[in-house]
Amino acid sequence: MGSSPAAAAAAAVVEELRRLYRELPRRPSAEEVEAAAAAVLASEAEAEGDAARLARAEAAAAEGGVSGELLDLLREARANAVLPAIGLLRQRKEAEIVMEVERRFKVFDGLLARASRVAEAGEERVDSAPSEPVEEAVRRTPRGFTGGLDDEMVLCEILERLPARSVLRCRAVCTAWRRLTFDPAFLRAHHRRQPDLPLIYFRRGGSDRVGAIDLHAAQLRPVVDYTWSPLGYTVIASCDGLLLLSSGRFYICNPATNHWAEIPQLVDADFLGLYPHNPSGEYRVLYGEFHGEEECAYHILALGSDEPRRITMTMGSETVEQPLAREFLMHARGDRSVLVRGNLHWYLRHRDEGCKIMVFDTVSESFQWMRHPVIPGWVSLLEMDNTLVFSAVECTTRIDLWVLQDYERSTWACEHRIELPMAQIRRFPECNLEHLGWSAMVVSVEGDVLVRCSNRIFHCDRKGNVLASFQFDGQLPMNCLHRLKENLVVHPFFQM
Repeated sequence: MGSSPAAAAAAAVVEELRRLYRELPRRPSAEEVEAAAAAVLASEAEAEGDAARLARAEAAAAEGGVSGELLDLLREARANAVLPAIGLLRQRKEAEIVMEVERRFKVFDGLLARASRVAEAGEERVDSAPSEPVEEAVRRTPRGFTGGLDDEMVLCEILERLPARSVLRCRAVCTAWRRLTFDPAFLRAHHRRQPDLPLIYFRRGGSDRVGAIDLHAAQLRPVVDYTWSPLGYTVIASCDGLLLLSSGRFYICNPATNHWAEIPQLVDADFLGLYPHNPSGEYRVLYGEFHGEEECAYHILALGSDEPRRITMTMGSETVEQPLAREFLMHARGDRSVLVRGNLHWYLRHRDEGCKIMVFDTVSESFQWMRHPVIPGWVSLLEMDNTLVFSAVECTTRIDLWVLQDYERSTWACEHRIELPMAQIRRFPECNLEHLGWSAMVVSVEGDVLVRCSNRIFHCDRKGNVLASFQFDGQLPMNCLHRLKENLVVHPFFQM
């Protein structure tokens, strides 16, 4: 008989822990650990001796009639003596690093042993979420190696770095791990640690899919599978691990938890943006509607609510007249909004007036224009590390990355000018650079670039080296211009 799903999940977790174990730095020898412990003890003894000598000197000076103010000056001078103090700090720090590395190896030894036992015996598995917060469990746990506060902290650091799928498997290992991975503080920390992955459309096994490219691991992660929807979906927004998908009908989706909810209010409307409203803790959607040939209206819908709220388009304190309100909606509805610093941004391409950036302040619910540089070529406005950037392709051999350095002053600078590795890409027989499927886009502030050519996507660095290649069958893969940062937080609007 085959193994149970829980046993398979536990075995996968053990393998993930072993992989992390192998990535640790070199383990110090027993002699090095012993020498480090001796150095720490010697440092503590020397510090105690210095304190005793200082106390005796101060007592003698006081008996000799030295004023209290001069004694204070002498005490401060001795405490800040540069050379001895810095030397002691350096020696102690190096010794503490050796001891900390050894401690983490011991924690991993214990974690691997415990996880292996659970995987073999199938013990301690539970089927419900914990009711006790992790902080309470940690507060009641005695200090020491097994189950101590330090072990809990190291385990948190390990699990926070795992992909969402691996964390879900970890919940099958034991009650302690399940309790930990449901804690809200852990879920927020896990989201912060996750990489911001560029999304692509591709076709595999007869179905259209959305995937995420992990640049560091050179892997393609599955995100959304369209096998049950013949029409497929378009990703029209991404925010805090949530995707807004459109296929004639609209859905909000969390791929990490596989939670879905329909948004019927967006049918026959013009979607503009998805954003978190920090004052209320809500996730909201901004959209517009045309009413006849002379009027349009803007609405805000909180996810989980049935009633949208109409707002008036304003710029500062001035109400925007209908002609400009309609013109903005006409251009913005076919474009993609970019969420940075809590505000939505649109790069609007106007045939007569050139290109502009419109900004929507999600707190004051007002609009304003933002200056931007004149950049030649095909330009895309993107978000990277909560910063606005332009990815600009002027020709097939070069791509530029422009970064907004000062948000308030709208100061931009060209951070990278990247020569694309055309010679390496031409070595692949199917890669015709004149093919209509060719495209390139910067996908990180470090200058990583994804180049699509025929049925391949190449990951290149800013120096023009090809780091990885992904091959796809069927129709050409496409960069969908959105990013995904996995999030295991469960939102109430999925439960309504």
